[in-house]
Amino acid sequence: MTADLLVMVAPSIPPYMARNLPGLDLSPRAIAQEVVRAHHAGANIAHLHVWDERGNPTTDLSAFRETIRLIREQCDIIIEGSTGGINSLSAAERCVSLQADVEMASLNPGSVNYDAGVYINSPDDIRYWAAEMKQRGIKADNAVFEPGMIANTLALVEHNLLTHPLLFTFVLGQHGALPATPKNLFFLSELLPADAFFMTAAHDGQDFRFNVLSLTLGGHVRAGFEDNPYFQDGEPAVSNAQLIERVVAAARQLGREPASPQRAREMLRLRACSVENPG
Repeated sequence: MTADLLVMVAPSIPPYMARNLPGLDLSPRAIAQEVVRAHHAGANIAHLHVWDERGNPTTDLSAFRETIRLIREQCDIIIEGSTGGINSLSAAERCVSLQADVEMASLNPGSVNYDAGVYINSPDDIRYWAAEMKQRGIKADNAVFEPGMIANTLALVEHNLLTHPLLFTFVLGQHGALPATPKNLFFLSELLPADAFFMTAAHDGQDFRFNVLSLTLGGHVRAGFEDNPYFQDGEPAVSNAQLIERVVAAARQLGREPASPQRAREMLRLRACSVENPG
């Protein structure tokens, strides 16, 4: 177990969740400030979605680039862009974040039931996204909803599309997918290569509980409004930083310390991205 801890903040609250929190400012400046505050609380990676000025999903990079610019003016946190998106978007539209100044990006290595629908990530699209990341020198954060997605990720390594060390985010408790249970987290962690990193993103208010479990297994942590905007039942968190402070405090009780962004880059073997990638 390494004492150095990867701490990801995920401030991009889904629109359907934001409706329950009236007055929430989702402008580029407000999101950037949330990320900076989370960085000061211990976060070394920020997971961001491509949003417009009001916090709605879009394929227009204007507000996304402005958010990143404002963050980089104030701190050196690692920026991760999302390649998630609705099924009606093309593979190219879902990965527009790769055209911005990001060092990492989420990669969904398989399809999964998602509430009443199906979140479709076809093999061809997965390879397309992985190839785009490789071409741009962007590290994949592999979002695992089901065990088979780990095998799919390892197949991308065999095809020279991903490189070690791999990073996995275990998304647990999504309705229709793998339940959030300690047994499932233990099982998933045991399937990984020895040099892989993992963290959890648990649904239904179980984010903190599973972050603590991840810490005890030698894993890493993720918190933020995207996963759960509540500090406890019925009590909204005052900021993403408050959620990061809680997991960092737990980590320190277990002898784990957040890595600096530069140390996190070394751990993940990132290629620094200081200018925008060609789009």
